[in-house]
Amino acid sequence: MSRPRPYSSTVTVPLPSDDQLRAALGDGYDSDRALNVVKMFAGTGDFLPALIGMVRAIFGADDIDAQHRETIILRAASLLNVPYEWQANEQMAQNAGLTADQIERLAADGPVEGAGAEFDLLAAATDEMLTSATLTDGTLQRLMDVFGVQTTRRYIVTISWFSLLSLFLNATRVPLETTDKIGSRTSPLE
Repeated sequence: MSRPRPYSSTVTVPLPSDDQLRAALGDGYDSDRALNVVKMFAGTGDFLPALIGMVRAIFGADDIDAQHRETIILRAASLLNVPYEWQANEQMAQNAGLTADQIERLAADGPVEGAGAEFDLLAAATDEMLTSATLTDGTLQRLMDVFGVQTTRRYIVTISWFSLLSLFLNATRVPLETTDKIGSRTSPLE
């Protein structure tokens, strides 16, 4: 683990054309603001509403803390070597209030320690789910003790979503952002 390495592949799935994006995303489509991940989603046709729905649910849930969500995202990006996700969410994590030290710890080889008790726990849960496809009893119990049952379910879905998204981003080779489209965002849909 560590910060993800750039893509080394030579074959990529192309982003849809601006005409295709306008047709999929509607009149509100703005090529200067739309992130490449949203553009690639738009090229999935009938899958687009479900994908956007998941993004809205995860980034809009009242009981999902933005810093906790960014912890999961960056840990997944580090663990699964997802350069696009790291690039976009390193800035979003700062915008959500994670410190440079916490962000650096999330790229650690081995267990995350010292980022804060809840951050370390969420990083451990992400590590377990993405490397063994489940949680140990101890980690699951700690999640429920700290966050309650419903929010634990939501964090498990969040980790699962970023596993799926990481695979999608890497397999399609979504291009890194070439301009500062992130700005002060804490969500790809802002």
